[in-house]
Amino acid sequence: MRAIGDLASFMISSQLQARISSAANVSAQEATTGLAHDKARHLGGSTMAISLLERKSQLLEQHQRGISEAAIFAGATQSVLGRIQDQIGDLATDLSLSSQLQNAMEIKTLSSTAAETMIDAVNSLNVEVAGRHLFSGTATGTKPLPDGATLLENLRSDIAGSATPGDAIAAVDAWFDTPAGAFETLAYSGSTTGFASIPIRDDETVTFGLRADGETVREMLKALSFAALASDPSLGFDVADQKTLLDQGFGSLIKVDRQITEERSGLGLTEAMIEASRVSVETDLERIARDRLKLIGVDQFKVASEFEAAQQQLEIFYRIAARQGQVSLAEYLR
Repeated sequence: MRAIGDLASFMISSQLQARISSAANVSAQEATTGLAHDKARHLGGSTMAISLLERKSQLLEQHQRGISEAAIFAGATQSVLGRIQDQIGDLATDLSLSSQLQNAMEIKTLSSTAAETMIDAVNSLNVEVAGRHLFSGTATGTKPLPDGATLLENLRSDIAGSATPGDAIAAVDAWFDTPAGAFETLAYSGSTTGFASIPIRDDETVTFGLRADGETVREMLKALSFAALASDPSLGFDVADQKTLLDQGFGSLIKVDRQITEERSGLGLTEAMIEASRVSVETDLERIARDRLKLIGVDQFKVASEFEAAQQQLEIFYRIAARQGQVSLAEYLR
């Protein structure tokens, strides 16, 4: 009978310990969050209002993730376009002086600079941010262009043998602009319809309308190509003809600079829209947090006191248990 009594005592003690520990944990959580642990009990069973608030909060948090992704996408796109615009601006400044160049070595140096700028611009257009390619339209998982050196080499091979600067210019235009031509079959790999879109609110979606096969990018690459290929040995042009291609590149880059400025202005409006949505969502979340606190908020000082009381009860319980555990074996068997 003694063994049965000890077992019953042990079970009662374990249950008491579990209840006290649970009470301490609940009080600690409520003291930390300021919110009731048992919402239904706190609200007397009427939980519809808090459920609606929590659903709205979850939706807004989803919007926050979309807004964050859109902001990263827009910022990265703006950064790439800014970098490219700075580079072609520097190159255009150098090309504006091409008429003053007198020997083939100076022209070759300037043409090589244009080739490096073109290669770097193509590689920038291939940038990937958070697993998405910025200039592939809806095919964000696909790199839009080959690497810059490969694209330039493909172009060089196709226009080799042009007899005059006019022929070379026409060949470059055809390479980039012919429907289903070399650029579309050998270079661009992204989507040919649609643009990358990211939802940021229930009724709002931001669309990024610049693809690597769009007019702005093609015109930029053409302009760089004219200058990059001016001194190409496969063309064999003399100094005067090389300067003609450099001049063509310069004039085209001036137009492209304006196009990129327009693209960046449109992107700036998108960034402003994203920022406005971010502020709106954060405001809504703050309001919901206040409403939740009104519904299921608790007195943190009171629950902190309850936590301290539960902790004291546990300490007393453990001290008693420790003393009982010190009973000798001989006394237990008596």
